[in-house]
Amino acid sequence: MQSLTDHALAATFSSVWKTSANKQVPLAACLALLLGLAGCASADAPSTSSAGNGGAPGGTGGSGGTAGSSLGGSDATGGKAPLAGTGGSSGGSGGSAGSVTGGKGGTGGSPTGGVGGGTGGDAPGGMSGGGTGGSPTGGSGGDPAGGTGGSAVGGAGGDTAGGGGQTGGSGGSGGAVPPGCTAPTEYPNLFVTVSEHTQEESDAKVTAAWNQLFGSGNNTVYYNGPGSEESYILDTGNNDVRTEGMSYGMMTAVQLDKQAEFDRLWAWVKAHMAQGTTGEIAWHCSPSGSKLSNGGAPDGEEYMATALIFANKRWGSTGRFDYAVEAQWVLDLTRTKYFNQMYHIVKFVSGSDHTDASYILPAFYQVWACFDTENADFWNEAVTAGREYFHIAANSNGVMPDQSSFTGQTVVPPGSDTKRCVMNIMMDTNFFGADPWQTDTYATTYGNYMRTNSDNTAAQYSCNALLGFGLPASTGKPFVDRLWSAQIPTGQYRYYDGTLYMLALLHVSGTFKLYY
Repeated sequence: MQSLTDHALAATFSSVWKTSANKQVPLAACLALLLGLAGCASADAPSTSSAGNGGAPGGTGGSGGTAGSSLGGSDATGGKAPLAGTGGSSGGSGGSAGSVTGGKGGTGGSPTGGVGGGTGGDAPGGMSGGGTGGSPTGGSGGDPAGGTGGSAVGGAGGDTAGGGGQTGGSGGSGGAVPPGCTAPTEYPNLFVTVSEHTQEESDAKVTAAWNQLFGSGNNTVYYNGPGSEESYILDTGNNDVRTEGMSYGMMTAVQLDKQAEFDRLWAWVKAHMAQGTTGEIAWHCSPSGSKLSNGGAPDGEEYMATALIFANKRWGSTGRFDYAVEAQWVLDLTRTKYFNQMYHIVKFVSGSDHTDASYILPAFYQVWACFDTENADFWNEAVTAGREYFHIAANSNGVMPDQSSFTGQTVVPPGSDTKRCVMNIMMDTNFFGADPWQTDTYATTYGNYMRTNSDNTAAQYSCNALLGFGLPASTGKPFVDRLWSAQIPTGQYRYYDGTLYMLALLHVSGTFKLYY
């Protein structure tokens, strides 16, 4: 089976800031000090009592502190952070001022100055969502006793700070966003930095590939029908439609901001491949839309879910489809039917006891953990398990089997699916750089092997171009240059070669971005 498909998976949270007004003590009230008749009262409740009523109300406790930075629980974390809460309720009245001799003015309210910001919310993998939304006590709400209510002689009603500090103090910063839940701010273009072409030349190459492979000419893979508002990616070598190709088409469309094409592809999946919300997505159909198999192939679902997450972030979910709802449906299907619950490794098919290494996509699982926060722990386990799996499945040349056990033993020798593994590993390096093995061991070992053992198919050298992310420029350049000099795939087998060529162009040109 010629690789089934990889798949692809962010809502924004904000903190609410509440502050208490800082009020000034009226000057007129202070003049009473000279006559011993009244104390200086807080502006919240001015006092007109005689010397025996020394203390004014404690006044407001001030703001309990900031709820954390507005990005503390960003949409990338997906954490369902409650509102940070009020920064601090008023400090409470200062109480009666005390005896005629002044005394203390009574307690100024709760020592904590009111309820502080709540925590920023749950986050993937047990990591802090948005960080804490402020100190649990909202910062210091003022002196626990509300300040002294009046001076010892009962003349001055109370110090201007008697109601607590005018502000409760800052509640603490928002805290760090969980690792992986902040998308990269820069995406290197290897055609520019390694192959020394211009950005304009790089953009033109990507556009030309889109126009040919997704246009209306003889060498396209994108076709309309059978419905009026749907389209499909044709496997031109087998004359069928596969979840793999549909998901690659969706990912390409969302990366290039082609919403109309994206929606037409997803409409085709929904109309002809989906089997309700609990059944598997049929992995291949005829161009007319009839199912050729009822079973699914999770590489397609993986890319679909991720593409839908990106679509939600890029375009919102108020148009033809609610992308966020659709993404969650596909993620739930993938997690419950296609992942081994003990190993946290994706299966080859739903009932199998082994995997296909080219289906393992740690970079996508990281996106999912930040979007699907209720299952963040599971997806974070999958991130770690996926990265570690490559270590044990690769042979001495860095080559993965087409299919292998959950502990890395070969089930089916290397084949057409194997070619995609280098793309999966190197995109993870590019986006997250979290596993030194990927660059220190894998890229060097596999790169050395590929220099003399590549089968020279477009699928192979396209995926190999991503080695440029893991190798020094001097040794990565031949792989990047090979992709640059290649022609856009044509002919009968343009489907597999062409879709992987397109994805490789997006990655290597820095056009493939994480939207979550």
